[in-house]
Amino acid sequence: MTRALGRYKLSAMQTIFSPVFSEIVEQIEGAVLDAAGYLVAAMESGAQIETTLKADKTQVMNLDLESQRRILARLPNTYPILAEEDESSHTLIEAGGSYFLVDPLDGTTSCKRFLSELGGQVGYGPLLGFVKDNVLSVAAFYNIPQRKLFTAVRGEGCWVTTIEEPAALRIEGRKRLQPTSCNTLAGAGVLFFIGKHGESPVVQHLRNKDALENLYRFGGFANDCSRLAQGLEQVSVQFTVKPWDLSAALLASEAGLQVYLDPLRRKVPLAEWRIEANNPLIAVTAALSQELFTVLDQIKG
Repeated sequence: MTRALGRYKLSAMQTIFSPVFSEIVEQIEGAVLDAAGYLVAAMESGAQIETTLKADKTQVMNLDLESQRRILARLPNTYPILAEEDESSHTLIEAGGSYFLVDPLDGTTSCKRFLSELGGQVGYGPLLGFVKDNVLSVAAFYNIPQRKLFTAVRGEGCWVTTIEEPAALRIEGRKRLQPTSCNTLAGAGVLFFIGKHGESPVVQHLRNKDALENLYRFGGFANDCSRLAQGLEQVSVQFTVKPWDLSAALLASEAGLQVYLDPLRRKVPLAEWRIEANNPLIAVTAALSQELFTVLDQIKG
């Protein structure tokens, strides 16, 4: 099946995704790539960047706002939309049900600092998800510096494809991500974000126990999850995950990693988690899960 979506052609969708979510995937990918095309063009043209602080002290750029406007204009009105830069939509967190999740530019500060970089390790870009009956079910992320589109569908897998020009594309040649893992935690790479919800003691405990090889971070949460899905690292620790960021966790989960929410208390699998205002999580390869939580059991509470 090839279906024109504005300037986009999303090819052979039915050969990859089951009919359950194929239309949602088309809608989400079309919106992601529309926003990505705008962002790439703005960066290449040297557009002026304006930054302000939101009430929670995080940054928002004019690029974020225009990206969100384009995404909202692109998505159908078949489901409600919870969008990061539209505070009136945040009531959907409590209401639940089925809805789209929109992060118009995941990794805003990374984008601001590495605006003209291509390749490398830092990643940022538009991230969209779809929640079906309170279960995160579809996610798509376009990594602007890498020029890669990542898509995950619950129960079906995670794919990546390189798209050099998001404004004029044909999606084909997708690669399913099924990374291999190291055998011991001591050989693992850990990605982490030090927020305000207790990540620091966990990361310090792992380091004090010499339980891993290295810890670092390259960009936004979606970049972290896409790296896990590719097998570049094996663990992510982030206890400050907003609803619009959480979509990215599906990339890691569908690539075969185990994703647990509220990991030091309830340890709820991603598929059983109802999205909250904050969603603390740990993602870890299946091979290292038991060893990781044996170490972390020492600091519960």
